[in-house]
Amino acid sequence: MIEIRPIRSEEDYEGALRTLSQLWGAASGTPEGDQLDILATLIDAYEKEHFPMDAPGPEALAAFEKEQQEALAASLENQLVFQVFKDKAGRFAFRLLAGEGKIILHSETFDTKSDAINAIRLLQESASHSKIVEQAA
Repeated sequence: MIEIRPIRSEEDYEGALRTLSQLWGAASGTPEGDQLDILATLIDAYEKEHFPMDAPGPEALAAFEKEQQEALAASLENQLVFQVFKDKAGRFAFRLLAGEGKIILHSETFDTKSDAINAIRLLQESASHSKIVEQAA
């Protein structure tokens, strides 16, 4: 069993990180898993005190979102992808995106993420068997 001590110095911190890597992947509910949980909590507390991070500002958030959209667009080339998201009201919706992130379809909103995902699955299952019915306007 590994000895776990408080982290009071940079040397203690480095040792804790090495120990964490040895314990990584230990099953929950085992002695090693318990040690992993405790050590991770100690490391988190030390990092919050010694390496504090400010919340990102609006510009940083906007830049991150743009970067994520660009990465998504690059990965979507010649593919259709469903994107699930949470709106400002806290409800979930999905979009069907084509290459370069072009929105093909936007859903209604759902109370839960699982409801939105279930709607996507239903659409995926039934769309290939659907027919087009034209109605005169």
